[in-house]
Amino acid sequence: MNIRLAGGVVAAERCAWTPGASGPERVDGADQPGAPPGAPVALGPEDAGEDDVRCAVAALRLLVADGGAVAAGAGVDLGRGFRSALLAGARGDQRDAALAALRAVGAQGTGRLGDRAGVMVALFGPSATKRVGAAAARAVEEGRWDALHLASAASDVLGPEQLEDVLVLDAPEPVIPGGSPSVLGADLRRVLEPVPRPRRLDLVLDLWARVLEHQADAARRERRRATQSRRDRVEDLRARRRHAADERALQWLRSDLGTDPSVAEAARWVPPDAYWHIVLWGLFRDALAATALLRTAVAVADHGIEEGLARSVDVLDAAVHEARDDATVHDTRRVPGLTGLPVRPGAYVRDLRRQVGKADDARLAGYVRPRLACARDYALVIVQEIVEALDQFDTRVPATALRGWAEVSLGGWRSRAGYRGDRPPGEWEGIGPWAARMLAREPLADRVAGAGGDPAAVEVIGDFLWYVELIDALARVLGHDRAQAEPGTGEPWYSHEPEPEPETGPGYGSITQAVSGTAQLVAFGAVPPKGVRTWSGLVDAMWAGSAVTEALTGEFRIPAPPASLDGAEVGGHRVKVARTARDLAEWAGYMGNCIAAYADDAENGTSVLVGLYGPGGRLVANAEMTALKPAARGWCVSQIEGRFNESAPRELAEAFRARVGAIPGAAPAVTDDGGAAGGPPGGAPFARPVRRRAGDRLLEEAGPALRERVRLDGAALEVLAAVAETTPDAAAVRVRRSSLDRLAKDCARVLDGAGIARVWEATAHRPLRDAVEALDPALRDRFGSLPLLFGEPPLPKSLRRLVRLPGLADAYAVDLAARRVRRALGLLAVRDDPAVARAVRRRTTEPLLCALTVHTTCARPAIPLVPVSAPRGATVPGFPATTLADEDGPWRRAFPDARELGSDIGVFWTEIAEHGMRVPASWPPPGGWPALWSRAHR
Repeated sequence: MNIRLAGGVVAAERCAWTPGASGPERVDGADQPGAPPGAPVALGPEDAGEDDVRCAVAALRLLVADGGAVAAGAGVDLGRGFRSALLAGARGDQRDAALAALRAVGAQGTGRLGDRAGVMVALFGPSATKRVGAAAARAVEEGRWDALHLASAASDVLGPEQLEDVLVLDAPEPVIPGGSPSVLGADLRRVLEPVPRPRRLDLVLDLWARVLEHQADAARRERRRATQSRRDRVEDLRARRRHAADERALQWLRSDLGTDPSVAEAARWVPPDAYWHIVLWGLFRDALAATALLRTAVAVADHGIEEGLARSVDVLDAAVHEARDDATVHDTRRVPGLTGLPVRPGAYVRDLRRQVGKADDARLAGYVRPRLACARDYALVIVQEIVEALDQFDTRVPATALRGWAEVSLGGWRSRAGYRGDRPPGEWEGIGPWAARMLAREPLADRVAGAGGDPAAVEVIGDFLWYVELIDALARVLGHDRAQAEPGTGEPWYSHEPEPEPETGPGYGSITQAVSGTAQLVAFGAVPPKGVRTWSGLVDAMWAGSAVTEALTGEFRIPAPPASLDGAEVGGHRVKVARTARDLAEWAGYMGNCIAAYADDAENGTSVLVGLYGPGGRLVANAEMTALKPAARGWCVSQIEGRFNESAPRELAEAFRARVGAIPGAAPAVTDDGGAAGGPPGGAPFARPVRRRAGDRLLEEAGPALRERVRLDGAALEVLAAVAETTPDAAAVRVRRSSLDRLAKDCARVLDGAGIARVWEATAHRPLRDAVEALDPALRDRFGSLPLLFGEPPLPKSLRRLVRLPGLADAYAVDLAARRVRRALGLLAVRDDPAVARAVRRRTTEPLLCALTVHTTCARPAIPLVPVSAPRGATVPGFPATTLADEDGPWRRAFPDARELGSDIGVFWTEIAEHGMRVPASWPPPGGWPALWSRAHR
């Protein structure tokens, strides 16, 4: 009997059995009806006894349970003359089977796979030298399966000596969580084949190191978060502190008015400055104590309890010293109905200081961890109380008490706790709205420079560096590097949950994810560079290429019938139809498949690609739908795959195929006489005249003319590169991929260095727009769609094809990036970002100042504004004199720029009639608007 096996092998004069519900089931070699394609089987002699078959099939069950069905393809000895195999139709190749079988049998059972040399050839192909085999054997013995997996996958692109370096790699946690060597190997070939062979090993080793670094960072963040209680006790703690504050107020009231004041007397009572002095000092000391708890929690998470306490002794000592006698038994006494946490964190700081130097054991851990677990809750409550006290000082806290407190030196605290390097005082300019109302002095950074570089000698409470350090410590215990400045003027000014950086590459969560995501860039047309030695350099260079820019421009063409599936539920899963190549890139990076290679088919409408999401929002499978021929027959599922090209769940695949099969086809229109609609009687088709499509004429005529006129300005690209923190070649793509909030923060960072005028001039550089305007007027008139290039995507298909031409793709990307930067500047302006105020006061120009003023006037932001012109007035004060009535004047010319900043110009004249023209109060210098207008004309 002949049995057809995977890989085109035919087993002659052998029989095959599969595990069945009631025992072994024999496979008929004629058409193999008893088992599905690719099923694992036990191969043995035709005359095998029933007991031998039963034992072999039982061993096959164990093998499949340990290594998966693919492990059976390695020909594992099942005993009594039987070996495992896979029927024809199985996925993967021989190295997938060999690796899975080795995992299943372990180092002690490698002999069951047959000759060692044969196993090595199955894993590494022609690269399987004796030294490679010895290194692989050590990896198997030591359980370094990820290194073996990667070496097997990379055997197509690395030589034997290079594979030896891969096989010695080790990782504390899995870096290849799933998938098969054949799939990973195919992606590695796509990425590394264009790279010179000597450079390939450097890239593979760098990728391994980056994945380990990513995992270590993730583990560190998780350890830090784990120090805090899962229970949110903020509201309980707030109620406890409110009760203590009420008791303190009643004490002062009774002390001033007697033990039994009337309601009227209590209502008329005004707390003296001494009362507010105690309140403010209590908040300050609580903030320092909470900072000490948070920093200690981070140190314990990173270094263990004993060493973490030892590393935190300075900050603990400093907090205890500042608290003096504030942390008393009164703070820890229990109040019926309220939380048992101490009312102030200083009590826990004292407890932890007494544990420094003790041996790390279960008793110490049981004492320390509960006191650190509430550090986050204390910090959140104290930050809110500080905001409430300082933001409402005009109505609650007397100015004399507040300013006296703000002027107190922090030399004692700094001499013990010091400064952290991630927020140097020499660069700290304070929190403007608070410091301006409390301190009549220059920012801390200026004072440090004037004091010979000794910040502790000049820092005071009113600089509020200690306040931001509290939020920094809170951010670190939650797994971030430090707090992030909040744009605009909203309290608490800094966020302890910073906005995550936008994904700028395939990600380094695992080797499989990184390689798969990079391979998708190749599928989009990127060419791997030859001179890089790091994986991140490889990815950045590919992202910066014009081919990726072109591929990610525009949307897919989706026919109406399958488009109706978008958002539908099939088999308990939600269907999402891919609209752009970005969808495919995101799917491929997670799924580890080659779906991005189908972007061209999706763009021209021959394929519709979908993702199927499970109840938890996790992507489970990808599928491709294609139209049957003729179109009236409807649609079918060409393929449906799970993660790493594994089979999708069978029930889901069947339900989805049935749903797609029910989609109606496109019925041809028929006339009364039986002919096709629009055709001659009898159905004879018209002979269509051959003519060029408008899109082809656009490419042929306008394309070359535009390429000749495109000029990229290096200085403008340098400014975009500074905003994106990357190279000029990659800047436009990076800016386009950033979220608007992230881009606004990047712009604010650049304004202090480059200046807003330089950024404005750089974003005025529009190479594609300038090239279109330089075209022959007759050619521009012939193609009336060209002005659409100056708008936002998506573009019509003809223009998408145009901007993908070499030389035009980069110019189009720069145009888009410049408009996004201007939109980010507009966002900063209406948020009253301090960076914009400083930049405008330092240096501006007439077009820029006019555009910003029109923008803030139209936006009506909820920030302090000062008038520039009177309501209903046309004259704008300042020299040189201007008027809103001049249609050729600077104000009317600023309207297009204001639109790019994000303004609705349609409300401009309504605002002028009601309020006049207005700008943020933080912009004008001491001389007011006339001085600012004069500076713009220097």
